[in-house]
Amino acid sequence: MSAPIARIYDRSTSTRRGAGMRVAERRAGGVPWAAVVVSVLSLIAMVAISWAVYHSLPELVTTRQARPGVAEVKVTRMVLATAAPVALVVLVALMAGSSLVAERLRGLVPPALLASPAAQARSAKALLVLLPPFLLVVHGGTLLRSAGHDFPMEVAVAAALGLLVAGLGHALPRIHPLRFVPGAERAQRFGKHLMMAVGGCCAVGAFFLPPMFVSVAAAFAAGAISLLMVLVPLAMMRSRLPE
Repeated sequence: MSAPIARIYDRSTSTRRGAGMRVAERRAGGVPWAAVVVSVLSLIAMVAISWAVYHSLPELVTTRQARPGVAEVKVTRMVLATAAPVALVVLVALMAGSSLVAERLRGLVPPALLASPAAQARSAKALLVLLPPFLLVVHGGTLLRSAGHDFPMEVAVAAALGLLVAGLGHALPRIHPLRFVPGAERAQRFGKHLMMAVGGCCAVGAFFLPPMFVSVAAAFAAGAISLLMVLVPLAMMRSRLPE
């Protein structure tokens, strides 16, 4: 094969490969149906709980007890019953809006500054699969406790937080892969297992240890692990650079 023909063949092959990668990326960046289903079901459950206990709630609900130097805070039962559902709707709108804005900016800014459609879909799916059930537990526990029901809210919230941490740990390497840093994938795999272990211990420990202590410890541990998943590979890469 002569050189001009070879160059034409290589150019056409690379063009087909690039087109195939763009098509695959668009497919991967499609509608995250699992996130849509979880969000809709969580919103329906929130509305159902609000409807069921609304008339059992007092007209004014104390959300913060008075302490020395701190005033008491009360809200109406309408605010309490609608706060979490509205927050979930705003979260979904923000995720959808961020995707639309990113698509508009894709041809105007350098590609390195924007995540790919596939990465955006993974981020949206992770957040909208994990956060709505957690908000549902907090919402339901708050309303049931305010309506006078004996609901173990501290235990339920701590267990839900543990599941949230475990889920974020499982999804985090796929959301922020850090492929440009040597050794990052191994560090993120290790951090993924650590975060899942922390979340599992939090979910189980909530039933046997003080829930507040378990929740705070799990939150700090998850934050530290997430930070180390980024800093350790960067430090290793810097140490390998020539002086």
